[in-house]
Formats: sequence, structure tokens, C-alpha cells
Amino acid sequence: MQEGGNRAILPFKRILTDSKGYQKKSYRSSEKSCANCPLRQSCCGKVTKFKKLEESIHKPLYDRIHEKITKNKRYFKKMVKRRSSTVEPILGTLINHHNMRRINSRGKNQANKHVLSAALSYNLKKYLKFTPKKSKLFAQICALPIRKHNVLKIELFSHNLSLLQLN
Repeated sequence: MQEGGNRAILPFKRILTDSKGYQKKSYRSSEKSCANCPLRQSCCGKVTKFKKLEESIHKPLYDRIHEKITKNKRYFKKMVKRRSSTVEPILGTLINHHNMRRINSRGKNQANKHVLSAALSYNLKKYLKFTPKKSKLFAQICALPIRKHNVLKIELFSHNLSLLQLN
């Protein structure tokens, strides 16, 4: 590390919106404070005459979660385990089985359609595999004694029978 540079003060200037739509805080030193600094070229660059830093407006939240993760290892392990059991299998399925390794479309709108169609097909596949537990209800209805005035039982029985025939 080189010695002898100025300790520039970088006051807050404004909030910027970058090309991706994210808001950032911009901090800048003055040209006067960096003009005679021997480290200006390595610190600011050849063309720029001042030091500029940008950070996300959500930096305090990032810092807080980073501190929480580094201090509490048990919390970190719990969060990794939760993520690996909920999010990562879905991503793996989308990448390996739904052609999401590469998106062969141009523009954000087309790429968004590709991702949404893959997610829709994933959810439809899960929905088609889902079978509700009907056997317990059917067994309970069959166990009821038959009475002449038990119209409800007959209606439930015929409804469940039709459901079983559909499956």
C-alpha cells in the first residue's frame, strides 16, 4: 500500500438510477482535493479528476444480513439448508429438464416469456402429479349404516364414486 495520498472526503451527491433500473447513492470528492494528490492516477484513473463511489441504496440491509450471517453460524447453516431444500431443486429441474441452460431469444421481453413458460410447465407438471387423498373419505362414507332417510350419504357416495371413476 502506498503512503502519502490525500484523505479525500467523499460527501453524498445524489441518488442515481443505473441502466438496469437499480437506484444507487453517489459519493464524490472535489476536483480541488484530488488535483495535487500523488496517487490521483492510481486512485481516480487517468482521465477522471475526482474520486467517485457508488453503492446500493439497500447497503445497510446487506450489511446487517452479512453481520448476522458471520456472527451466527447456526442461523447461516439453517438458511443454507432451507434454500437447498426449497429453491435449488426447482432451479436444477428448470435448468436440466426444461431447456433453461441457455435462452435462445432476443431481448428481455422474449427471455421473460421463455422463463415464464418454463415455470408454467414446471407448475403444471407438479399439479398433474398431485392426487388428493380421497380414499379416507370414501372409506368413512362406506362405513356409515344405510338408512332410508340418509339422502346425504347416497349423494356423497355417488359423488365420490364418480370421482374414483374419473381417476
